[in-house]
Amino acid sequence: MVTIKDVAKEAGVAISTVSNVLNNVDIVSDEKKQRVLAAVEKLKYVPNMNAKFLKSNKKNTIGLFLTSVQGDFYRMLIQSVHLQCRLKGYLLNIYISNENTSDEIYGMIISSGVEGAIVLNERLHDEYVERISLTKMPIVFIDREYAGERMSSVIINNVEGATLAMEYLIKQGHRSIGYIHGIYNFDDEARFQAYVNTLTKYNLSMDDNLILRGYFEEAVAYSEMRVLLLKGIEIPDAFFCANDEMAWGCIRALTEGGYKVPEDVCVIGFDDIILSSYYNPALTTIHSPVTELGNVSATELFRLMELEHHHKGRITRLAPSLVVRDTCKVRI
Repeated sequence: MVTIKDVAKEAGVAISTVSNVLNNVDIVSDEKKQRVLAAVEKLKYVPNMNAKFLKSNKKNTIGLFLTSVQGDFYRMLIQSVHLQCRLKGYLLNIYISNENTSDEIYGMIISSGVEGAIVLNERLHDEYVERISLTKMPIVFIDREYAGERMSSVIINNVEGATLAMEYLIKQGHRSIGYIHGIYNFDDEARFQAYVNTLTKYNLSMDDNLILRGYFEEAVAYSEMRVLLLKGIEIPDAFFCANDEMAWGCIRALTEGGYKVPEDVCVIGFDDIILSSYYNPALTTIHSPVTELGNVSATELFRLMELEHHHKGRITRLAPSLVVRDTCKVRI
């Protein structure tokens, strides 16, 4: 059976381009369109009508495009978006991409057939965001700042949150502060930049030896901290971790290495997941309004979907807050 992939290969174009042509999405050049149609004719390709029927019935359906569903952050986000969809009478479809390319993610979004989409996917490059904008599909991004016709962003103010964390540590008397990165995405980049800017503001130096990469995972942060301890590098006054899971991995490694938290080393996280208050010691962290992120994102998407209006998109920034618990103390 001839597939859409075969047509793309014959025409020398991406699968998403074939999908655009077959679905009459007017963003393909005439030259490429003719190549696709010629390939369809040559290979006698027949679209899967069952699939097209299913897609056509996805009106009144919202798509939530994520890279993962693991952990409290995603669970809370999905629950809050789902609740808003139920209140408005919409179904929610969740699409997960992990190692997919930008082209594949782009194809997934525009061929999904959903009425509107909420997107959190750092692998979707900006050039593809511009291409999606040409389809006039209502979209809310929650991992980048972007606004256009029927396209908005709702983001957590990472800079404000990270600055709160750093200034809290500095005001407690800490002068040597390490940082544990997450994955390479919008949130981590903003949090790290605020970390650097705050050190600069208070004339404090940054030690590259104390900058670790935990990929937002407890086990990876634990391993990286164990390696740091084995190297015999002097441990700083405190660590700022880009999320709570990494903070707990950091604490476990420090504890096993003979350090007491917060007596010897202070640790602060970011997100305020449910488990943070149950850790021992309970984690001082920055509260991310994840439930509000889901609620506001869905509400904004419904606004963009009102067909009688040509709504311009907007950028909404949600304020985080400091939650003081037991993993930080004043340095004497």
